[in-house]
Amino acid sequence: MITDEIETYSDTVEEAAPDEACTKCTACNTVCPVARNTEIFRGPKYLGPESERYRDPLEAAVTAGLDLCSGCKLCEVTCPSQVTIQEYIRRAQNKGAQEKGRTLRDWVLGHTRLLSRFGSMTAPLANFGNRNPLVRLVMEKVIGVHRKRPLPRYQWLTFERWFKRKRAPTPTVFRERGKEKRTVAYFSACWVNFNERRLGEMVVHVLERNGVAVTVPKQECCGIPAVVNSNTDLARKYGMENVKSLSALPPDVDIVASSTSCGLMLKHDYDHLLEIPGAAAVGARVYDICEYLWMLHEAGELSEDFEQVQTRVLYHAPCHLKSHGIGYPAMRLLRLIPGVVVEEVDEGCCGISGTYGVKVEKYDLSMKIGSRLFEAVKAAGSDSVLADCETCRMQVEHGAGARSAHPLEIVARAYGYR
Repeated sequence: MITDEIETYSDTVEEAAPDEACTKCTACNTVCPVARNTEIFRGPKYLGPESERYRDPLEAAVTAGLDLCSGCKLCEVTCPSQVTIQEYIRRAQNKGAQEKGRTLRDWVLGHTRLLSRFGSMTAPLANFGNRNPLVRLVMEKVIGVHRKRPLPRYQWLTFERWFKRKRAPTPTVFRERGKEKRTVAYFSACWVNFNERRLGEMVVHVLERNGVAVTVPKQECCGIPAVVNSNTDLARKYGMENVKSLSALPPDVDIVASSTSCGLMLKHDYDHLLEIPGAAAVGARVYDICEYLWMLHEAGELSEDFEQVQTRVLYHAPCHLKSHGIGYPAMRLLRLIPGVVVEEVDEGCCGISGTYGVKVEKYDLSMKIGSRLFEAVKAAGSDSVLADCETCRMQVEHGAGARSAHPLEIVARAYGYR
């Protein structure tokens, strides 16, 4: 079990409490980054369990301000009664979208893997268009994606194609564990596959350095872009495919993810929100990559033959990492590496929340939410800002003008990855 001096408020991956468990303490409203930055949003207490008491399946589900929920899950992390506030909000959003119809933007942002596959196939053209002011103006007017929001760069060589071409490691790479070696299935997700192949390469390098064989199973989008764009039906479709694929893995194979949000979908939301059969068994085998490496450390199986890495970094803990209930394993790993000075910058949500801050009507709000973090990063100064979430890294670079990276980059450097 992973322990840490920095604890989360509560463990949100327990059995869901009914809406009547809400005591109206308003702790969720206090930590909600949206409620703290706009008076339009009525807060998770009202839009979640309080409204759920009065929702009728035969009546319209739309409640004023419902679409302003960013899905950060800090309300659930904080709730002393462990009420699954987000589930009530997401189901109401989905029902409202079914009733009034989904927009073109909801469809595009919800089909991330399809969009990313097209972007990868046309990478030079797609990247040029995403940075061309005229194209971005048209995109804002037609689709509703804010022209100032930086969009991810696509890469023609995907991680999955790279992994298939990769030379298999020699048997001497792997450390014996009894008569067997550890094997993990890497859920690389859309971001690593289409946008940041190098992070996937580092994951493979670090795991193999520690005697862990890596496989990449067949996978769809985790479904979280569909969830946050009010389409839990599409997310359930993706989730069922992933559960089917991951359930077929041998029982001794663990599953690791390098995206906190994707990992949380597999660990928790497939079972609790989407109610996919077999998801609980899959979720019990899922680890965040830094969580898994720390588990190896506690088992005495993590190689500490680190090269010295002289760097001072700031660490921003993503909101969804807090929902894992595992503390901050990345910070513990980094403190094992000689030369690394790591400091936490604890200024709350960065504001982007996946595709939330991409939308034209939410861009300014997302930047306002992240402003405290941006100012803290600028004031502290560092070589880079580390965050386990890809959109957090994008937001920090955009709002604070600082270089940002996944914590595993430092670990990989310490293992000689260049």
